[in-house]
Amino acid sequence: MISIAADFECGNAKHIRQIAIDRFRLEVIGDKPTYCYYFCFDVRNDGPASAVTVEVWPDSRFGPEGFVVSLPTTVWVASRGDGRFRPLDRERVRNTEEPLLIRLNLKANETIRVTNAWPARYSDTQDALRRLADERGDRCEAFTIGESVQGRDITGIRTGAPGKPRILCVAGQHAVEFSGTWGMLGIADFITSLVPDAVALRERIQVEVLPAVNPDGNAAGRNAFNAEGFDMYRSFGEDPAAEAPEAHESRLLWDMLVKDRPALWMNIHAFVGWRENGEYPYDGWYEVVDPVFENSNRARQYQALCDTMRLETDGMSTHGRANVHRENTMCYQMARRLGIPSVFYELNVATAGPHGAAKRAIHVFKRAVHTLLNSK
Repeated sequence: MISIAADFECGNAKHIRQIAIDRFRLEVIGDKPTYCYYFCFDVRNDGPASAVTVEVWPDSRFGPEGFVVSLPTTVWVASRGDGRFRPLDRERVRNTEEPLLIRLNLKANETIRVTNAWPARYSDTQDALRRLADERGDRCEAFTIGESVQGRDITGIRTGAPGKPRILCVAGQHAVEFSGTWGMLGIADFITSLVPDAVALRERIQVEVLPAVNPDGNAAGRNAFNAEGFDMYRSFGEDPAAEAPEAHESRLLWDMLVKDRPALWMNIHAFVGWRENGEYPYDGWYEVVDPVFENSNRARQYQALCDTMRLETDGMSTHGRANVHRENTMCYQMARRLGIPSVFYELNVATAGPHGAAKRAIHVFKRAVHTLLNSK
């Protein structure tokens, strides 16, 4: 007997039904048309070895816009026995149009987890941060900026020299963008390590890493929103002039920025697939393009950071140019109101799991910090 379920941490699928003896149909659970692509479900086989085809459709409330743009993409699979994901063989996936068709061969009594984004579960992220704090207590500490709407700790790692330029590194505003969280965990690992470059940097900067700032959305398998139904990236919603962001977790971050302004805000997001993209690895980045910095030295420093992203990272590999932060985003408003420069990088989850995301994020971090410390 074959069955499909998504009632687990980071799971995402609805309207699951069997349409033939060896065929199932389901929809993703989207948040809005442009965030309507993520799926993560288990296929369980309680009988002898069997083949099954799964049709994955976009959320019927929003249509195919966000879903189809993400195709083609990588479909990741993991046997629940080992937990490590691998790309499903391309010949087993028709992923150029809706529906996405996935063909699986299941062993007797096997359960396979299927997803288009290698999950970085909130619970695992918390465990990883606790291990770092426990094993490297001589060089870092765990901290929290408060609790999410549903009472989950928003935890980070702090290291480096107090009083030195402070770098605040954030990921997980859009909970499904797991490669951002994997990237931030890589940065936390690197900057607390005994790698000589990391040891030297800890004497020159203070670093705070928050890998999962939307834990409720993460646990629920949301595409973009927090538990209140807000998009944390577009923090100021429909009113860019609002005094504070609309989402609870965004207000916690904003209060932190206002109270103690960092020298640099680094934010890693992600997206899926490569239909409209240029060349591998299909990464991207965003910039604040309006002249919003009142301090000319800070404006020049920000331009140097933008040049660094353009010339020394893979951010160019999507469209060959930066996307633009709108006025309702936190990056725009922290630049305009607080004079804080940002590095906003996108890792493509179709080309990065935990290892790939960590390596690319560490590279971006090192190049950005080098520019920050050496720009005039």
